[in-house]
Amino acid sequence: MRPILYSRAIRSILLLAFWGFSIQLAQATSAPIYSNTGAPNASKVIQTCITELFTTKCYGSVQNPELATDASLETAATIDAPLLLLGSSSIGLRMDLAQQAPAYYRAGVVVSRHGAVLNLLGLNLAGSIAVRTYLKVGSSSQFQQQMLVSATLANTILEGNGERVRLEFVTDKPFDQVEIVTSSLATLGYKLDVHYAYAIDSNRNTTAKGLVTRFATPVSGTDYSTSVIKNGVTVCVNNEVDHPEWATDLSLTNHATFGTMANLSCPTTLRTRLEALAPAGYFAGFVVGSQSLLDVSALEGIRVTTYKNGVAQESATGGALLRLNVLPGGQQQVSFATTKEYDTVEITRTSLLSVLDNLSVYYGFGLEPRVFIDETPVLSNFTAASDKYEVYSNGLLCLLCANVENPERAANANTGANDYAEIRTGLLGGITSTALRLSLNGSGLAGNTAGVVLNQGTGLLNTQLLGGLRIKTYGGPDGNQLLETASGANLISQGLLADGRVELSFLTTQNFSRVELEVDNTLSLLDRTRVYYAFAEDRPTGFPTTITAPGPLPVELLSFQARAFGSVVNLTWTTASERNSSHFVVERSTAADGTFRTIGQVAAQGTSNQQHNYLFQDTEAGMQLAPVLYYRLRQVDFDGKESFSPVVAVSPRNDSPSKMQVYPNPATTSDLVRVRLLQEQPKGTTVRLYGVNGEQVNSLPAAGQLLQVGTGNLRAGLYLLVLTDATGRHLSSQRLVVTGH
Repeated sequence: MRPILYSRAIRSILLLAFWGFSIQLAQATSAPIYSNTGAPNASKVIQTCITELFTTKCYGSVQNPELATDASLETAATIDAPLLLLGSSSIGLRMDLAQQAPAYYRAGVVVSRHGAVLNLLGLNLAGSIAVRTYLKVGSSSQFQQQMLVSATLANTILEGNGERVRLEFVTDKPFDQVEIVTSSLATLGYKLDVHYAYAIDSNRNTTAKGLVTRFATPVSGTDYSTSVIKNGVTVCVNNEVDHPEWATDLSLTNHATFGTMANLSCPTTLRTRLEALAPAGYFAGFVVGSQSLLDVSALEGIRVTTYKNGVAQESATGGALLRLNVLPGGQQQVSFATTKEYDTVEITRTSLLSVLDNLSVYYGFGLEPRVFIDETPVLSNFTAASDKYEVYSNGLLCLLCANVENPERAANANTGANDYAEIRTGLLGGITSTALRLSLNGSGLAGNTAGVVLNQGTGLLNTQLLGGLRIKTYGGPDGNQLLETASGANLISQGLLADGRVELSFLTTQNFSRVELEVDNTLSLLDRTRVYYAFAEDRPTGFPTTITAPGPLPVELLSFQARAFGSVVNLTWTTASERNSSHFVVERSTAADGTFRTIGQVAAQGTSNQQHNYLFQDTEAGMQLAPVLYYRLRQVDFDGKESFSPVVAVSPRNDSPSKMQVYPNPATTSDLVRVRLLQEQPKGTTVRLYGVNGEQVNSLPAAGQLLQVGTGNLRAGLYLLVLTDATGRHLSSQRLVVTGH
């Protein structure tokens, strides 16, 4: 297992006003897709068969294959792969998913060993288990992709404690079937329980706001430099960087190259200017490449520094501060979270480690935090924590146990390094395990990373320590239904925080509400394990291929809502300010990941520091033959620049009875229109009048049940009267037609 190291020095929360984002927050993760359709023939046995002398013999069998695709995620089919002395055969199970999954989803199967622990001594399990994806085309299935399960993970399944294991990979092709195939072994047979297959959004980055070191004609000394400068004095001009200008040209595939460094007196350095000033909180770093993937130890020989107007701002080196992640194409990114503005990023080699010889440096960057972290994690951080935790000994609830000190501190609002629960081991004879189960202050979603933050005082935990820890998720009506488990170095991921604390976690496949850490009491090295809090995070994956510079906010959006009234959808939005804003284009899609099309346009205010309310009616919503419709706004500046709002969803057939009557209707421009509210409304309720272009033209407080609206200043046309509560929430609406005299 390769640890993932990162700093959580910054958790900036971007405002809704920050338009143009492309990644949903954790709470908006797409729903998981399972094989629990319950449909007939949704599972298919795949096995090797040989015909000899008119007799067909097939290898292995699958017992109760339908249980892998029934409505329950608890039942299981059983694959029986018997011993086979000669030749090679396979037996597997292909499962239909409830619907097609797009590319870049996690494809996987949940399995567990069936029967007693196996003796795998001397066996090579590499390639013995495979997970494959397929796409149904007519009556046939088209193979898409395959992942061979590593020998280490296969060993964990067959020789482990029998717990469920998730076998998965991130696809780059769509699929609607998942298959698990097991191959024969020469010295033993084995059985696997197959519980269910799944497809889950991997939260992949594609676009992001940020700054890059890219210029049409890079200028030495201005856009890039290889000089080593200390206290404003040039110490040396190193010649160990080939083509430094390629790290600052318009191509993001060209790269500079760090040569072999003879000594540390003139360290290999490349300083590159960003195309604009990066805000504090953006991650600063570089995209790099090497002949072989860099590991965590290589970070000790790399330093990243930020500058503003030539003055050094911040610096990070080593695995405790720098992030290192693998990108597509064999590239890697190394970065850290900043706390100050910067316009230049510098990468310096500070070690003679040979692994850093011929390091490729593609470009420097300053990217918004959401590329790297979930900015809205769900934690076990309650103001009142007395009933938000439970302690268990040997699997039994223990109310007065002394083997967890201050358990409430792992569930309170203080998540700092000085506030923790402490698990003791070896205090009482007969206790083999101690567990601390923590409620989350929100919902953990399928696909989230579930885990705990702890500290053993040794930094990253070794294999022995990880073998004594187990992370579990719970859900169900009372939060006590065991859902998923991860234990050991092959199933638990760990990350090192900047303050030395460690995160232990795993990727989930089911929604959950509680997270538990279980400790093996027989392992004395785990005594005094400090537990700080549990978490659920929707961590981003990948790296953006499209990076756009963040400019001044054209529009500060306070709200954007969609409300259905029968077959009509009312879209309302409110802006706090607008800058150079020409108009809003209203777009609709019939699928969450589908193509948006323009359905209308509303004029904007240009430049204004006042709050403005808008409305647009989609009168064709009910004709789309889709259970859910998705809307977004495309805000267009006068200079043609565009940015997008968040996407909102609504069902167009949820009828809502009107709460008001309007008469006369139609009305002339000389009539006094009366609005009768069918019931008295609470204080703060308002009746707003919108024109066909979505601009609010009048509003009046809903004082009493009979209101009057003058039409003398109105032009002939269609208007909409909207009733809203004190928070601006839409309550009801009625059309008003105004004719001439």
